[in-house]
Amino acid sequence: MAHETRAAPSEAMGGPHFSAEQEDDALRPPGGAADNMAPSAQADRSLLPREKMHEEDTGRVAGELYRKEPVEQRGWAQSVMVLMSSGIPPGGLLSTVFNLSSICIGAGILGLPFAANSSGLVLALVYPALIGVLSVYSLYCLAVQMEQLGSKTYEGMARVLLGPGFDYFTAVLRSLNTFGGCVSFIISVGDIFKAILDNTNAPAYWKSKSGNRLLTSLLWLTVMLPLVIPRHINSLRHISAVGIVFVIYFVVMIIIHSGMHGLSENAKNLHVTGRTTDEGIHLFGTGNRALDGLGVFMFAFLCQVNSFEVYWDMSDRSASRFTLCSAIAMLLCFIVYGSTAVFGYLDFGNRATVSATLLYNPVKEPEVMVAYIGLLVKLCASFPLISMATRNSLYHSVGWDPDKLPFWKHCIVVVSLAVAALLFGLFIPSINMVFGFIGSFCGGATAFLLPSIFMMYGGNWSLRSVGWAHYTITYALLFAGVIMVVFGTGATIYSAVAGD
Repeated sequence: MAHETRAAPSEAMGGPHFSAEQEDDALRPPGGAADNMAPSAQADRSLLPREKMHEEDTGRVAGELYRKEPVEQRGWAQSVMVLMSSGIPPGGLLSTVFNLSSICIGAGILGLPFAANSSGLVLALVYPALIGVLSVYSLYCLAVQMEQLGSKTYEGMARVLLGPGFDYFTAVLRSLNTFGGCVSFIISVGDIFKAILDNTNAPAYWKSKSGNRLLTSLLWLTVMLPLVIPRHINSLRHISAVGIVFVIYFVVMIIIHSGMHGLSENAKNLHVTGRTTDEGIHLFGTGNRALDGLGVFMFAFLCQVNSFEVYWDMSDRSASRFTLCSAIAMLLCFIVYGSTAVFGYLDFGNRATVSATLLYNPVKEPEVMVAYIGLLVKLCASFPLISMATRNSLYHSVGWDPDKLPFWKHCIVVVSLAVAALLFGLFIPSINMVFGFIGSFCGGATAFLLPSIFMMYGGNWSLRSVGWAHYTITYALLFAGVIMVVFGTGATIYSAVAGD
């Protein structure tokens, strides 16, 4: 087994190399469907999951069109896009690093203080470090196969390397991932309302669960739902991108708030081991809760499915260059996540058992209120984008063209998805439960398990041909995916059922 060499697909072995158009034709489902059986690259580019959209096309438009206009005729937004296009050229190293980072950094940071409390202070740094390193290698595995096969989508690569049917499987994982993101947005909106109203003199009804659900439903009905009905709303990309600034602001606020409040006191009360409800700060978590943080950290690093669009947007693309960009992006994410987890936990100690939005008093602390308003804008803008990604994944899985589907049928699908996300968001008790399940199950499969299998089935893969380093790390990636799917998902389900 150790020296077994797998036969490669014809693309990898120097046989006929298929262009992207030929690959799309080869993957076209029966019955005259308009695209691949899995979500198409075009759909992925227009509506990316996990709320982080690419700005390359905007940059090209800014560079090619807006520069031709007289300066006095440009609006402020157009001038900003010209400056961004000049400062961060589309497809360059900075652009690629930014896109990979922005795909990762989002609502997942809200669960990191809880993850640190569950896992312990030491593992709150070890977990993201290991996940970050393995994420870089998994992105390398995907880049190598993209370079050899020319695959434009995760689902297309799964079909070419693993056979028909696996594109459906990966499409389901993508749909679960993005739908989970929609649910987490609904929960976050409710948490923001709760954090604000609980610290005011508002009537008791609005502080109750039913009042909170009513407010959340009203915001969903008046803002979120109308935005999911149109087939395309590209302008929301820019609002969502600006929302990343508020997320970073929120992280900085967490660090400063910790230094001004709970850090100095909690740092004096350190314990080697402990549970989430124990007083003080523990270095290592015990019991089933010690595994709960694993899925939350995994959710925060998810970017593999969307990395295809980033790779193909690179101007000078190669597996080695993409790996370098991935390493820089994951390092930035590690700094952001590690800081959020550690300082959030040191600030609140055993109170960090809920979403980070429920830990602060935005009424008495104006800087927190600014962060919450920014997060609320980002959540409202990101919800339709993520919902559209879920919709497109389902459309292309059944062979529907989102631009040609009858409008009434389109409305039924998108409204049904939005209603389902609302219901799950209103009645799931904790956002960390969503992060844990999606991160462990979908993340373990798409980020670690499948990329390692793609590498093994890509051809010319054996101990002799790839060497000890790649051989060992690939198997480590495979085992990490299995551990994440089995133990991470199991721990999340156990905690939800047992209420531990």
